[in-house]
Amino acid sequence: MLIGYCIEDFLNYLEVERGSSPNTIEGYAVDLGLFLSFLKQNDLPLNAEDITVQHLRQFLVYLKKERGNAPVTVKRKVSTIKSLYNFICRERIYGIDYNPAIQLATIKTCRKLPQILSLEECKTFLKGIKQVSLFPERDYAMFLLFLQSGCRLLELKMMKLSDLNLKEKTVRFLGKGNKERIVPLTGDTCRSLQGYLDVRRPKVETDYLFLSTHGKPISKRGIQQNFRDMAEKTGVYRPGLSVHKLRHTSLTLLLKEGVDIRCLQEIAGHADISTTQVYTHVAGEDIRKQMEKHPLAVIDSDTESQLIREMAYEVYNVC
Repeated sequence: MLIGYCIEDFLNYLEVERGSSPNTIEGYAVDLGLFLSFLKQNDLPLNAEDITVQHLRQFLVYLKKERGNAPVTVKRKVSTIKSLYNFICRERIYGIDYNPAIQLATIKTCRKLPQILSLEECKTFLKGIKQVSLFPERDYAMFLLFLQSGCRLLELKMMKLSDLNLKEKTVRFLGKGNKERIVPLTGDTCRSLQGYLDVRRPKVETDYLFLSTHGKPISKRGIQQNFRDMAEKTGVYRPGLSVHKLRHTSLTLLLKEGVDIRCLQEIAGHADISTTQVYTHVAGEDIRKQMEKHPLAVIDSDTESQLIREMAYEVYNVC
C-alpha cells in the first residue's frame, strides 16, 4: 500500500473518529507531507511495507543537518510517524503488522520553561488596555478572560454566546479532542464580559462571542495581532511573547497561589498531568528566590566557621 494513501486515511481517521482539532490535524499533515516529499526526492520506497528504520533514520539526519530542525521539532516528527504506523498496524487492512519507528531511540530534548508575565505586568497590561485600545470593552474582557481562565487561543476564538453563563459565573470551553470543560469565572471577569456584551454590535448575525471591529467573528490572526499591539502599547512586550503565553501566565499564577495541581489540570484541560507539571518548575523559580530571604541565608563568617566546626565534630564522633 502506498504510504500516501495511508497518510490520507490516517488524517481522515483523526478528523472523523478521533475528533482532533483542525490545528492538530494540520500539524500531522505538515509533518507527514514533509516525510512523503523526502521519500520521493531521495528515490526511497513509497510502499508503507517497504519503509524500514534505516529510511526513517535518513529522514532524521535530513531534518537535523539540512533543515536545521531543533531536537524538540525532530522528536515531534518522530512521534507523528509512530502514530501513523500505529494506525496502520491497528487497522490490519494494509498488510502491515510492524511499526519500524519503534526502533528509533528517544530523542533527548531540554524542555523550556514557558515564558510568562509577572503579576505586576498583568496589571499594567490590563489597566493600559482601557487607555490604548480602539475597542476597550472587547479587548479588556478578552484578555482578562485569557488571564483568568487559562484558555487556549482557539478555545477563545470559537466561544459562543451560549458558552457564557454570567449568572452562574462559568464559561464552557471546547478543548482538544472536542472535550468540554466548565471553568468558574471571577466577578471582575463577569462584569467585564457583560460590559462587552452591552456594546457588542454584529454587522453579520452570529453566535460567536468575540467580534472584530467590522462586526464579524474575530480570527486567530486578529487576536494574535491585537495582543501584540496591546502588549507593545502598554509596555509589557518582549521578544518571544505571544498571546499563548497568557495561558502559561494564568496557570502559573494559579499554582503560585496554592491551587492543587489536579485542579489546575482540570482548569487547563490537560489530558496528561505531566503537561501540567511543567508549571511546578516555573513556580519553583519563584520559590527559590523567596528562599534567599531565609533568616539563615546570611551568616557572618565567625558564626559560619563555628557551625562548620560543630558539624564536623558531630560527624567525627558518629563515625
